[in-house]
Amino acid sequence: VMKKIISALLFLFIFSCQPIEKMESVVFDNNQFSKFDILSRSVEINEIFEKKISHPFIGHTLLISPSQRIVNWINSNFKAIGNENIFTVSILDASLSQTEFENIEAKNFDEKIHYKYELFYLIELNLLDDSRNLIATTLVEASRSTTSGRYISIQEKENIINDLIFQTLTDLSDETKTLLTKYLEGFII
Repeated sequence: VMKKIISALLFLFIFSCQPIEKMESVVFDNNQFSKFDILSRSVEINEIFEKKISHPFIGHTLLISPSQRIVNWINSNFKAIGNENIFTVSILDASLSQTEFENIEAKNFDEKIHYKYELFYLIELNLLDDSRNLIATTLVEASRSTTSGRYISIQEKENIINDLIFQTLTDLSDETKTLLTKYLEGFII
């Protein structure tokens, strides 16, 4: 009887020490996105939107904000090649929010309260001549959302949010390629 109790306790101890499934860390490598060679003498970045620092917005709490991710992407992937025209990218929105919701389908022992994370990107691309007259323009937007349980580790939350930012940035890059090809066809190489 004592051997069975010890065996059962040993089994429970070993079972409880099993590793928890972990989400891989997201690597932000802008080389994974499309490159854009623009016939212009410069690429200017304007952050027009006001960063929201009140509930439910959480972008300002991140080490690298969603808007800084766009700036990094533009600096890495947009190249001015020419000696006339000005290409501007205006960041109109890069808001990340976190809201609580009740999971009505939760079973008895599952978490009832979950978090929903929503990211919205909106940028305006303009090609101007040297007198700053508009040659071509387009708006590009991308948005995604995801959820998580309420009781997760800080690292897990960071990974979920970074994955959301990366996936939305991928969408933004793809949509930018489509729209630049359509509206700035003669100015993209």
